[in-house]
Amino acid sequence: MNTNPKTLVAISLLLSIQMFIPAKGSQQAFATTTQTANTPVTVLDSNGKSKSVGFTELDRIILEASTNYEHGRYKEAIPLFEQARLAGPTTDYQKAQVNLGLAESYRSEGRLKEAEALFKKAIAEAKEDDAKHLNKKYKANVKNSSDVIPYMMNDLAILYLNESRFAEAEAMAKECIELGIKKVGPKSFALALPYNALARTYFKWGKLSESKATVKKTFELFTTPASKQNYLYAYTSFNLAQILDQEGKYKNAEELYKATLLGIESIFGFDHSHCAAILEAQGELYRKEGKYAEATKAFQRVRKIRLAAYSKTHADYGKALLDLALVARDEGRYLRAQELCNQATSIITAALGEDNIDSAKCMITAASIFRYQGKYAEAEEQAQKAMSINEKLLTANNATYAHDMEELAQILADGGKDQEAKTLLEKALKIDETTLGADHPDIASTTRSLAAIYFQEKDAPKAQQLYEKALATTEKSYGPNNAEVLLTVRSLADVTNAQNKFQETETWLKKALSIDENLYSKKSPQYARDLDALAKTYIKLNDKTKADPLLAEYATLKQALPGANSDSHFSEIKFAPNQLTDKSVNDKWAIVIGVSNFKDQSINLKYAAKDATDFRNFLVTHENFKADHVQLMTDANATKEKIISKLGDGWLGRVAKKDDLVLIYASSHGSAAQDDVGVNFLVTYDTDKSKLVSTGLPMQWLTKIIQEQIHSDRVVVILDVCHSGAATTTAKSTDMADIEDDDQNASATAAKADSGGKGIARGQGINASALSLGSGQIVLCSSLANQISWESKNYPNSVFTKRLIEALQCNGADTTLKQAYEQLRASVSTEVLGDRGAVQTPDLANKNWTGGDPVLAVKSSSKTVDSSAKPSTVPAKQPVKTAPRARARSNK
Repeated sequence: MNTNPKTLVAISLLLSIQMFIPAKGSQQAFATTTQTANTPVTVLDSNGKSKSVGFTELDRIILEASTNYEHGRYKEAIPLFEQARLAGPTTDYQKAQVNLGLAESYRSEGRLKEAEALFKKAIAEAKEDDAKHLNKKYKANVKNSSDVIPYMMNDLAILYLNESRFAEAEAMAKECIELGIKKVGPKSFALALPYNALARTYFKWGKLSESKATVKKTFELFTTPASKQNYLYAYTSFNLAQILDQEGKYKNAEELYKATLLGIESIFGFDHSHCAAILEAQGELYRKEGKYAEATKAFQRVRKIRLAAYSKTHADYGKALLDLALVARDEGRYLRAQELCNQATSIITAALGEDNIDSAKCMITAASIFRYQGKYAEAEEQAQKAMSINEKLLTANNATYAHDMEELAQILADGGKDQEAKTLLEKALKIDETTLGADHPDIASTTRSLAAIYFQEKDAPKAQQLYEKALATTEKSYGPNNAEVLLTVRSLADVTNAQNKFQETETWLKKALSIDENLYSKKSPQYARDLDALAKTYIKLNDKTKADPLLAEYATLKQALPGANSDSHFSEIKFAPNQLTDKSVNDKWAIVIGVSNFKDQSINLKYAAKDATDFRNFLVTHENFKADHVQLMTDANATKEKIISKLGDGWLGRVAKKDDLVLIYASSHGSAAQDDVGVNFLVTYDTDKSKLVSTGLPMQWLTKIIQEQIHSDRVVVILDVCHSGAATTTAKSTDMADIEDDDQNASATAAKADSGGKGIARGQGINASALSLGSGQIVLCSSLANQISWESKNYPNSVFTKRLIEALQCNGADTTLKQAYEQLRASVSTEVLGDRGAVQTPDLANKNWTGGDPVLAVKSSSKTVDSSAKPSTVPAKQPVKTAPRARARSNK
């Protein structure tokens, strides 16, 4: 090849990793792609002057390969670079350029082992070929193999970063910078590429301060308007956006993501993998903010770009699926989330191995999906695996490490391991404070989680201290009038109320009302919620003059809200101790049912299975139910046939005796009363919503089974039974079709989930007092007829079940059912009013119950037996706990 080395300037300009050539030359080189061999072309030399040069067939192949790489067509670039390599480059510099292009294409395509081997070999060859140039002053217009070494080092550093080999990535990036400074000086914006690689390494490694310092130094390289038109400036801006995102400056981060994306699109086009990297970060920001429509649209575009650029076995394609899995999880589509997560895990671990932070992200995502379904053993196992990888690869003060630690803590807390959860949350809080600073919103979130555990453990003073700390952080992050601030202020009202610090409670509730007025209005349900709470505080302060007008205003506002009409018909329940009926409890039995994932996936719920699991665990750990005396039936194990069997001769009808206490809990869909048959239905796993009469479980039939087949005189039925607003939608396919949807359909699907919030809505008609239960039976429903039952916006449970568990502990082990109900009625109504703008009132019916107020935590007198065996017919006796006649109502 009789080409002057200067000719190769045109070819090198097409490589996106060329950091030492001004970007404007790249446009000149693009013009040569249509030229044929030996056709003279005009290019720019390294001094920016035009020059006419010859152009060979090998030049054409290299240029075509480089063009494909530049446009993200890595599959097309690789065979062309391989062809050029086999053709035998005629100079050491050209050989180095071809090796660089091929190795970088391998890396981009996910062939990391081949890429690393070729990078190392090419660097060694270039050093050997040009050893005489490395220690000499670089001369203008003379191209040597050594000129390509910094490019190879930079891309090898990126490869190490892909594999979470952070120390090696840092060392290689620094070596690249040193060599670059020797070639072009310390102030050239061409150095921005290795500096950005170093900044990215620090960011992913968890060294946020080092990353910020490196980004700042990188921006100082862009001193002219022309230099800021380079893609390296956009790359630097993207790194800054990620730092702002992690610091909780979401608005600034979003604006910078959008600006960076526009810049990259203008340089590389709309379908380049560089666009996917920005869209992925932008989509994650939207997901964190609950903007699921925007997040889905971004992630779908990422998936399509990466599918076109790579293949379905590429790690980056797996990451796109994992992002979609997270959105599906947040929307409560757990089967889809788990399916996508499993596929992502398979792809990413095959490409990168298990010892990789992206593999750890797969595991912590799987853990969260299991947690939301109440599968705590599986969740803890996955989270512990993620933590082990984090401990091996990340710095001790890494935000990702803290995030995964907090996720594990939440799993442990849900599973009843509060002490372990507290230890992890305190450790995560210290990491966040060290890494992110005291004003980061994640600090407030972790602090609130820790405060909630202390509050649950009845340590209200410690909880108050933590909530006050969270409030200070939240106000600095969001300002005084923000929903997150309001959430913390209300928590402070709760903890001060629990300590009988009613004057402090008054102060916090007045602050809440001020925020309500600024965020919503004085006519809003949120304002009504806090108005009611303040009125009740004045009652506790014996100040009726202040309480009465607030109660009147609250009643007016409430009357206009959904469900208020039913609430107005509420009548107080009564229990009367009776020496003839208040008998001892021989044994206690429970069936706990929860269905989130139905056979018909179009009616799936979010937290029903988790609610059931949490309630089962609560019965065993706090209410003195023996573990083998509680049958948990979730999802596919909760078919109509299996439920009927367990209630009857299959278990409960066989083991429960006259003097036993039986509890039946169900969390699922329920139907309104059917006009043609006049009954309500419980929706089981295998219910066909279009054939409800023949496939649903009639409520009246359920109570008849209880009446006829369960021989206990004391049965408590708890129904957190709802009818999802999505129950009438068309089922989506369970295969990969939904991730193949176009952006418009995906966005519409997510928007529907957004507009419906996270609530599950029960159809009207389930009336606790109307169900025929027989003697000695009580039924507790999550809401009155014609009301809606809601899942929480703030935690992964229904409001009813979460508050029921709390209410049953309001007086410790001596809490009576009526005491629990009085607290439950107030707490559920208050929370739903503030979060959903609706009225939800739990309903307790005991018209056929004779005797005193039962205590569910009463200890049974029988010894632990195999629950499948027939229990003794002559049990020992223990007096039943009931509320003393003079006991005051608990309203904590």
